Amino acid sequence: MFFTAAVLGLAGAAVAAPANIVPNYPPHQLSTGFRLVVNVTDKALDLKPSVQGLYVDSIHVGAGLNVAGVGPKDTSNIFYQNGTAAEYRYGRATTITDEATPLSPFGLSLSKNPGSETLSSAYINGGAGTPGVQISQFPEPYLFLTPETFVICNTPLEYYQGRKFLVVEQAATTVSSDGKIEKNIPAGCAPVRLLPECATLETLPAGSYASHEFALETGCYADVASINWSLYGP
Repeated sequence: MFFTAAVLGLAGAAVAAPANIVPNYPPHQLSTGFRLVVNVTDKALDLKPSVQGLYVDSIHVGAGLNVAGVGPKDTSNIFYQNGTAAEYRYGRATTITDEATPLSPFGLSLSKNPGSETLSSAYINGGAGTPGVQISQFPEPYLFLTPETFVICNTPLEYYQGRKFLVVEQAATTVSSDGKIEKNIPAGCAPVRLLPECATLETLPAGSYASHEFALETGCYADVASINWSLYGP
């Protein structure tokens, strides 16, 4: 019944919508490199101070191990999508940044938190990363990192003796037995989209372990902060 009601609801909305509404979405470019910018999707759940407009970076927690965090642009990572066109199309590409010496691939990965069925922590560890952690694609009109929903939480890290950091986690959406959609946003965390902002992917120096052979051209926004979201939709 839930899915039937949803379909009927969409049909009713289509009938009621004015015929002269033309879909309009922010322009984007193509780039192999991009930064990931925080866009809070529910302002009522934003943190204080706000995390809006911060950039994804790496928080070192061990040899070849990093928690995905957020901070200012000048400390942020430049990422690229890695894979074939077919892997991207079927949701199997990965998102990578180059770190360490010599430069090596560090992939964005998701690991389920102990004791939780819905919450995963995001890491930027040495290796390929989790397949499917990639930028959205057609028919989705907006560009953002999938799978939804990412959240920013102010979390103590054991590596730093319990000091708190703004870290990236991912809350899986579920459907309850009565058909209700559950976002599963943890208390005290801000639901966000991580938007790709175009950046130059530099040529790798000789001796690097990383490779850009399968770096994909990715849709990205020139300047996320300048986008007036109220102008776009539906």
